Amino acid sequence: MVYSILHSIFKIIARVYIRLQTIGIENIPRHGGVILAPNHPSDSDSFILGIAIRRQLHTMAKEEIFRRPLPAFIVTKLNAFPVKRGQLDRQSIRAATGILKNGHVIDMYPEGTVSKNGDLQLPKLGTAFIALQAKVPVVPTVIRGTQNVMLKGQRIPRPRKVVIEFGKPLYFDEYYDKPYSKKILKAVTEQIMTEIKKLLNSNVSEETYHAHIRKHEKDYC
Repeated sequence: MVYSILHSIFKIIARVYIRLQTIGIENIPRHGGVILAPNHPSDSDSFILGIAIRRQLHTMAKEEIFRRPLPAFIVTKLNAFPVKRGQLDRQSIRAATGILKNGHVIDMYPEGTVSKNGDLQLPKLGTAFIALQAKVPVVPTVIRGTQNVMLKGQRIPRPRKVVIEFGKPLYFDEYYDKPYSKKILKAVTEQIMTEIKKLLNSNVSEETYHAHIRKHEKDYC
């Protein structure tokens, strides 16, 4: 109930003030668990993404937010749950998997952190792992413009256009009954990142991107 009220209020504000535009929203399955896998240009991405879609969005938020009563209350009502950054957080993995198995939508950023310059960063394997664990599709997603809405140090968002584009859902059924080897997780992750790159319409060729991944394989975890 609280989520629906807040969502309706924020949606009106976003459509008018931020000039939010969505493309391909029909690519998000209407039912069942699904992961939205966007690029990550801004700290405000999950908030604006939640406004953009029709279904309720669940999202991971850094644990520190939940230590303060008011922010904790707000983000909890917006379906956020805590994650410990910089370490393997088994509790948040179990929470995300459970939410997906119960048929809900989660956003997960394959890059793991906000991009400082807007370019795609080396991905982590967490999105692939949880997608296979929960046996759900992944919708590659591109967010443009959120980095201009809230600059570092600002408290009030600026009226800037934001465009969110959703690609076709990716299904990984062929891997569901196999052990989660690093090779499989990399294959799934690279497929997700390739589709994100295509949506971004990057000038970097697919061959160059994968060569970059191979060159920095030791950091790719």
